[in-house]
Amino acid sequence: MIKFQGLGHISLNVEDVDVAAEYYCDLFGAKKLQKFPHFKNLGCAKSAGFLNKPEVVNVSIVFLEIPGTPVNLELCCYHSPLGLQEIKHYKTNDLGGPRHICLRVADIDKAFDSLKGKEVTFINQSPEYKAFKIDEIKPSEFYFYDESLENNTEEKQKVCDIIGNIRYFYFIDKYGIQWEFEQGHDDIGSEH
Repeated sequence: MIKFQGLGHISLNVEDVDVAAEYYCDLFGAKKLQKFPHFKNLGCAKSAGFLNKPEVVNVSIVFLEIPGTPVNLELCCYHSPLGLQEIKHYKTNDLGGPRHICLRVADIDKAFDSLKGKEVTFINQSPEYKAFKIDEIKPSEFYFYDESLENNTEEKQKVCDIIGNIRYFYFIDKYGIQWEFEQGHDDIGSEH
């Protein structure tokens, strides 16, 4: 079994690491950590799968930290070789790749309002779109894999109470990354 030690980073390919860094600093209040301009490293290129002509790989990399989270972003701009240059916007129910990255927020309405006027696309363009609250759920609508928790009616109800208070919304940033901002989901990542 693999022994994990935590989240490393989330990597995003962008057309310009400096522009992208400023974008995420503005959008999330991210903090710039490190920059590797025009990084040409054979071991790095080979690890990334460029076994044929790794010496032509030229990539600029910037690492950012999203404050208050364990999330670091790795922004990469491949100068050579070039890959696909089209940014695709996926719908919530499309297959392929991670569908969204969720960040927990303290004030969901303030977070929603802070994105208005920024270079983002809400998952639904309707003026009625906002952060909605999940409807109440019943213990019969989910199960724990751990049998002792599954048989514990108090623990089951605790999850129902938490889920019934979650509010969230989705948006897509200018690089095609879908994000979720969520308030109230504090059971995942705890002892359960």
